[in-house]
Amino acid sequence: MFRRSTLKVVAASAPLLFTLLVAPVHGATQVTLKVSSFGNVFEPKIVDAYRKLHPNIKIVINKMDLDGEHQQLLRSLNSNAVPDIAAVELSYMGQFRQPMIASRFTDLNTLGARAISKDYLPFRYTQGTALNGSQIGIPTDVGGLAVAYRVDLFKQAGLPTDRTKVAKLWRTWADFIKVGKSYNSKMPRSKFIDSTGTLFAAVLNQGTSKYYDPRSHQLIYSNNTHVHQAFNVAAQAGCVTKAAGKCNSSIGTKINQFTADWGAGMQHGAFATILAPAWMLDYIKQQAPSTKGKWDVAAVPGGGGNMGGSMLTIPKNSGNQAASWAFIKWYLAPAQQLTTFKQYGLFPTTYNLYSNPAIKNYKDPFFSNAPLGKIYSSSALALKPIYSGAKDRIIDSTFGQALSRVTQGTQTQSCGGHPSQTVDAAWCQALNDIRRNVG
Repeated sequence: MFRRSTLKVVAASAPLLFTLLVAPVHGATQVTLKVSSFGNVFEPKIVDAYRKLHPNIKIVINKMDLDGEHQQLLRSLNSNAVPDIAAVELSYMGQFRQPMIASRFTDLNTLGARAISKDYLPFRYTQGTALNGSQIGIPTDVGGLAVAYRVDLFKQAGLPTDRTKVAKLWRTWADFIKVGKSYNSKMPRSKFIDSTGTLFAAVLNQGTSKYYDPRSHQLIYSNNTHVHQAFNVAAQAGCVTKAAGKCNSSIGTKINQFTADWGAGMQHGAFATILAPAWMLDYIKQQAPSTKGKWDVAAVPGGGGNMGGSMLTIPKNSGNQAASWAFIKWYLAPAQQLTTFKQYGLFPTTYNLYSNPAIKNYKDPFFSNAPLGKIYSSSALALKPIYSGAKDRIIDSTFGQALSRVTQGTQTQSCGGHPSQTVDAAWCQALNDIRRNVG
């Protein structure tokens, strides 16, 4: 879904790989592909390789923030101002898979998607299948989930540094919070984790359902005990002590991810752990290059999970259907996914590559030679899909706002008989807000 990193072993082989795939096209009609994106869905070196192979294809990528990109895409679908290719994040796929919106996207089966469907992890490929049966998206990378941790900071805090022993510290999320409290008590200038809010999605995605019943497609967020458990875990991590009735201590920082402060904090040891799907490792390399060799990667509580992911789609009103499909098919083919993994660390959705020695034996010196190939392939193969509904993004955001109120000490409303500044009041208010905005 995102990132940028470098592997020296690929530098010499990548150009050869691209050369073998397709000979450059000369003298063909010039085509401009307008691409709508967010984050680092499209990695520049891979896109440039396609440009060199197809000099008649001009690729113009408009990268926006996540919510802005999806909102603009929704507004444009019924017009001729649509992009030719649009990246869609999984938190929006439940909405885009609804028949009315899905009908505004090209059914990729009409362009040949069935012929390549078996290349992809079944649960990821299914996430691009609309409720009307059309295939509206092809999956990019797969997240998986692990914990990236600072070996040097763990050592200073008196914690184990070996990745196997570290994983044993937190078999459960309660253990994880306990370790965080211990770390904070010994490291007054550093926090245990960058953001406690990330625990909500991590715990939630370890379940079998979240906001919607996978069979009836009816909303179940208010009585799904797993959702409540995930909320409580994140709230407990975000508020470990109180003063004057308000939260005043957390195992995490109050820095927002993907901001300049987050990068600076990573560089200077402001926090010791990050919940890290595979794509997150590339962000760590980007934001904190001087920390090479100071990180390692261990299993998350519960052993696995998933965060993030995206699909590439073609709006129906695109005037360049064939050229758009040719690019998507090439960009997400096993050969390019392998090269993208080697150069940027993004974990492939083309799962037959997992037995490739380049992945199976992959260790990264930036992360203390952790066996990242084994860690993330095991996680990806164990994952099962969780049904995504039409309003997932709104519900995610509402629960996130409630957790922020707990951590910031701004839950000033009482709710349902629960006093202000309590986790129960924040949960109660979140449910009320969701009912008002969603149903």
